Amino acid sequence: MSETPTPTRDRIRWGWFIACILLGLAAILIGWLVVPAAAARGYFAGVMANVGTTLLLVGIVVLLERRIIDNAARLVRRANEQTNEAIQTQMHDLERRLATEWAGATVENVDEKKAETTRLTDEFRKRIVDEATYEE
Repeated sequence: MSETPTPTRDRIRWGWFIACILLGLAAILIGWLVVPAAAARGYFAGVMANVGTTLLLVGIVVLLERRIIDNAARLVRRANEQTNEAIQTQMHDLERRLATEWAGATVENVDEKKAETTRLTDEFRKRIVDEATYEE
């Protein structure tokens, strides 16, 4: 039996994180130095509006992204489990039907039992393939 590997956590790349903050602050400072003195208040208001918008979007993305991904993964997992259960049920039904078929086997009717086994397994295979093709 193989063990499932433990999921690795995503590491924060602190170098990139700090570099982005420093570059952002440098861009704001350069803009502050370049803007004419008369437009300094407007520049400051624009920077604050942009910083606020950025924080809002980052908050939404960071806080909601994980929830959205977890919910999607949970839905896919549940659908896979339901499909596996349905296939297992059909397999147990086939096993039961084959066992019942072969319970009354005699030397005289072995060929008939083989033919019926082939028919039942072909019918099972066709049903599974048709269901898988239909779901795609």
